Amino acid sequence: MENRDRCPHCGALILSNEKFCGQCGVPLTGSADTAGTANTGEQTPANAALAGSSGWQPGTRPRTIEQLQDFCAYNEMPLERMRFFVGEDYREARAFGIYGDSGRFVVYKNRSDGSRVVRYDGPDEAYAVGELYDKLLDECHRRDIWPDGKPADLEKRRKSEKRRRIAIAVVVVLLVGTLGYIFYRIGAKMHAYDGYYRFESPGIYYCYGDDWYYSDDSDWVRTDDVPYDNYDDRADYYIGDTYDSSWGYSDFEQSQAWAQIQEESRTSSDDYNSWDSGDTDWDSDW
Repeated sequence: MENRDRCPHCGALILSNEKFCGQCGVPLTGSADTAGTANTGEQTPANAALAGSSGWQPGTRPRTIEQLQDFCAYNEMPLERMRFFVGEDYREARAFGIYGDSGRFVVYKNRSDGSRVVRYDGPDEAYAVGELYDKLLDECHRRDIWPDGKPADLEKRRKSEKRRRIAIAVVVVLLVGTLGYIFYRIGAKMHAYDGYYRFESPGIYYCYGDDWYYSDDSDWVRTDDVPYDNYDDRADYYIGDTYDSSWGYSDFEQSQAWAQIQEESRTSSDDYNSWDSGDTDWDSDW
């Protein structure tokens, strides 16, 4: 019987002499960059920058909790929204998770009633991580999200569907373009007055769209108390949209408030935005 191994990309069982994975189609033999790197953990110039401190590299299965965290970070997964807790013994209802404790590793699921099902409790970290990793991918795949890459056969089946959708898109492209232009104009107008403002009161303000933030030292907080009488008069208090250290206050775009704005902007348009915990069967054992 021929030896079997696992694909370094998707984890499917493969024969040792196969050149391509029958599940995802990734090349398995040939150059050292293709097959050897994934199996040995050796970094190439092309992927060295993508590997986290844990040694995980894109295209390989994580084997430690830290590597699983790197995998999730690389794919920009909003884990709390997805109800996955990596490296945390989370005790609230509706959660999947993994954590280490005194040389053992626990993989668990908290049902909707708060009761816990332990999937694995033992010393094999790679096995424990694999259990949660497979569940994470399964939840993603059922929502048509493919952080590990779409299987080749699935991609083939969807090509015809894609052509059909393109034909429909051609019919509505002018309408979408028109609406997009309108929304762009609205957005541009909304942010036309973004920037820093100084009123008579101590401190400095920053306007972002219709939201105002205030700082009187090194911290920025959102506020509804903006001291001007007429909306159109705010231009009289405008001091610029580029930070100047001579103002004596911190840079808004280096603040936690600005980071939160960027996070909300990113997650509002990514694949995980429609993630709904109601799609998960929380009352099952796994």
